[in-house]
Amino acid sequence: MTKKSAILHFGSDLVDKPIISGLIRNYDVSVNILQASITPEEDGTMFVQIEGEHAIVQKAFDYLRDHRVDMIFPAKNLIWDDKKCVDCGACVAHCLPRALTVDGSGKLQFNSERCIACELCIPACPYHALGSVSEHLS
Repeated sequence: MTKKSAILHFGSDLVDKPIISGLIRNYDVSVNILQASITPEEDGTMFVQIEGEHAIVQKAFDYLRDHRVDMIFPAKNLIWDDKKCVDCGACVAHCLPRALTVDGSGKLQFNSERCIACELCIPACPYHALGSVSEHLS
């Protein structure tokens, strides 16, 4: 069994569609809604955990992509946007459990198993490549 967390963003044209019920019905996955902000005719967000057989969970996320649901996959409470990251290492000194490190080639590495979600690295990043789940749900 696999359990994967995701922040789902629904455009205003999607909030009145039964996407989550279709996900559960078509893929037989368990969906735990941890937090949601959905209002008719406005964009909405939902923080969920989806659980099921690994291959089925992957197909469930493909279903969401096919329905134009934007997704962010956090590790613990941390979101690392590797597209914004320039491997400067400014966050590394603030990461006490050493979840963020720089490897021998100068690339930033994130080990989610070591992360304790303290968020001390977030304000240290000058490129805003690090964020918290709560920033995406408000």
